[in-house]
Amino acid sequence: ESLETLQDRLQGETPAVRDIWDKRGKDDWRPKDEEDFSDYIKRHLDIDLIHCGIVALREVQIRRGNAEPGERTDIYVTAVINGAQPNTFETVRVILEVKGCWNKGLKTAMASQLKDRYLKDNNDCEYGIYVVGWFVCNSWNASDYRLKATPKWTIADAREFFDEQRRE
Repeated sequence: ESLETLQDRLQGETPAVRDIWDKRGKDDWRPKDEEDFSDYIKRHLDIDLIHCGIVALREVQIRRGNAEPGERTDIYVTAVINGAQPNTFETVRVILEVKGCWNKGLKTAMASQLKDRYLKDNNDCEYGIYVVGWFVCNSWNASDYRLKATPKWTIADAREFFDEQRRE
């Protein structure tokens, strides 16, 4: 629900979508990078969910690496809820994996990264959300290499593609 609220704010009456774009010149608009976009989402979740006792964190290490770096999530959301027994509590966690529409792994990372790495064998967190920043619009400067790397889909095509992956 909170991500739907964010989508509404980005496209609403006074659109916040400009906040996730860099304006470098008169006609030179480029999307912010994935790190900035993830920060933006995290700040939104902080404002939208803090009154519920839900906390969003950035770059949380969920597994420590041995000879290689550990695994860090883009956004890690955690909430304490009432347990099954009176006066008990449980923790619910959700991992958000954030991609810009230009990312090389865009079409595969929902499974290969979110499902098969972050959620696999993770007893503390069994829920994930794949968040794609779909920046396609006429204002995007054509010289930005990321535009060329973006699938030539409409937003409806992208939603259909990722909904099908989610169902699988």
